[in-house]
Amino acid sequence: MICADRPRLSVLILDRGDIGLHRRIEREEVNVSSDAGMWMIDGHSDWLLDIADTKRSFFERSDIGHVDLPRLKEGQISAMMCAVFIRNDDLPHHALIQTLRMVDRLRKIVEQSDGQVRLVETVDDIEKSYQEGSFGAVLHYEGAEAIDPEFTILRLSYALGLRSIGLTWSRSNIFCEGVGEQNRERGLTYLGKELVRRCNQMGILVDVSHLNVAGFWDVLETTKVPIVASHSNARAICNHERNLYDDQIRALARNGGLMGINFARQFLVEGAKEASDVSLDQMVDHVDHIVNLVGIDHVALGSDYDGAGMPEALYDASQTPVLIQALRDRGYDDAAIQKFGRDNWLRVLKQVWK
Repeated sequence: MICADRPRLSVLILDRGDIGLHRRIEREEVNVSSDAGMWMIDGHSDWLLDIADTKRSFFERSDIGHVDLPRLKEGQISAMMCAVFIRNDDLPHHALIQTLRMVDRLRKIVEQSDGQVRLVETVDDIEKSYQEGSFGAVLHYEGAEAIDPEFTILRLSYALGLRSIGLTWSRSNIFCEGVGEQNRERGLTYLGKELVRRCNQMGILVDVSHLNVAGFWDVLETTKVPIVASHSNARAICNHERNLYDDQIRALARNGGLMGINFARQFLVEGAKEASDVSLDQMVDHVDHIVNLVGIDHVALGSDYDGAGMPEALYDASQTPVLIQALRDRGYDDAAIQKFGRDNWLRVLKQVWK
């Protein structure tokens, strides 16, 4: 995370930035082709926080933000990691209550959806979501700040549906350090290693996006199952601290894990600030680089919708098939695209979840 209706002429969209500000931008009409046989899993979105910030309904199409149920359906996204993110202002004292409020928000949406939204707890739940035409929401914590040293909250969170956790959001906590200003390149603490072990035992996916390099290597040394970098790109293509070095990508592949391509502009092209600064070709360059290093089995989707500024061609979730077409144009066949779109996520989750 950093921080729109069917595309139409000059529609006003609010684009959410890192600090919760919104700005108006104009979009021109774009034709999006649909592939009825393609459904996708998106490894990261911050819509749970954004719909509260913007006071919009998840069930109604909006010109605000990136994600709602109608746009997910148009974008052929059947399941998504739905992030619980706690702002710095709420740390440390309000981390737990804010986490529980967001978990409650997701569960209320599931209850109110009349079967349109399913809380995903197993791989079967994801596959049923596609078969039934519903949306599968995977509860993800983007940062472990709400987790206590005795892991009581981890166990209770699992009972509430938690199935994926990022150890940090670019900041320090009792478990690790992120890539942000507080990064001293220290690895996981004892509690951080124990958190990884507990997640392995319980069947909670460990996510290393936002984690510093030393912590990344400690996670790999500790884990017994595949891990992911759910929304990170290739640092060799875009030299940003949130992206992975080639040796990290190779190690992630040896572990059996994957990385989700992040659509955030600044993680795709160095210095990119405007939506027009990033092309689809530049996005596919990251996919190509990862595939050339480790093969198609270790790259997937991790959009960061509603958590970052998107490129012009992918301005909201309804436009995700545009990236699939760009992969086809680059020469990827249907089997490779299916792995990128969903099968790689399914493989990892089958190995991790209980």
